[in-house]
Formats: sequence, structure tokens, C-alpha cells
Amino acid sequence: MRTGTKVFLVIFVLILAGAAVIGIDVYLSYKAFKDNPGAFSLSTPTIALAPDNSSVAVTATVTTPKLGYMPKSARIDIILMNGTEVFGDPLQVTVKLGTSQEVNFTIIFEMDIVAYITDGNSIALVAELTATPIYVGIPLNFLKQELDDILINLP
Repeated sequence: MRTGTKVFLVIFVLILAGAAVIGIDVYLSYKAFKDNPGAFSLSTPTIALAPDNSSVAVTATVTTPKLGYMPKSARIDIILMNGTEVFGDPLQVTVKLGTSQEVNFTIIFEMDIVAYITDGNSIALVAELTATPIYVGIPLNFLKQELDDILINLP
């Protein structure tokens, strides 16, 4: 065999082995996730309204499962709802799988909402959270899981 052919075969075998390892790890992650459907959990959040009513800070701890053997992360999508309407822009936070991490997000209000709250009115928001595992930069949407909603009642 020529040297060029040997190099090609070695590279080809390495690519096949890498694909097999990744495929097995994704399968093990999928199996572990399906065997434990409540794998992601959310602690009771702390909610703090700014003194000038211009924003609210929300902090909650997200506990994530360890899936497979290779390191992965998870994207936490946060959608704020005011009744049936989306409130503000969707937020995204990335956390490492297999750990418990604090997730912090701040909602900055527009002036009309600030005036509404300052006048003594209340507003109720619901933060809907979904977790999507990410593997080598690729979201595994088939493993997406909804977390408990966070109720934000102001003031």
C-alpha cells in the first residue's frame, strides 16, 4: 500500500471511531433522560423589585442531570407571559449539565409599566422555562423538557 492510502485509511478509521463514540454517548444520554423524566429541577426563586420599580431580578437554582460521559450544557429558554401575551423579549441562559447552578435574569420595565406599578397597581407575570441539552454546540431538541413556571407577582 502506498503512504497516501495508509494515511487516508487511518483518518477514515479515526472519523468512524469518533462518530461511534459520539453516537453511543448521545444514545446513553437519551436513555438516561427518558428513564428520569424529571431530570431538570428548579428551586424556589427569589424575586426582588428594584426600589424605583424599574426592574425585577429573579434568581433560581437549576439542578441538571449528568447525561452520558462527555461534557454537555443546557440552554434554558425563559419566556415571560402577562396573561396570554408574551411580555418582553425571550431570554436564554446556558448552564453546564450535571451541576446545580444559579440562573439569574433581570426584567427591565418600560416607563408605562414603571408608572403603573408606582401608582400602586399590581402586575402578575409568569416565567415559562424550558431546558434543551446541547451537545457539541448542537441543541438536542428531542430531549427538551419544560421546567416549573415562576410566578412573579408585583408589587
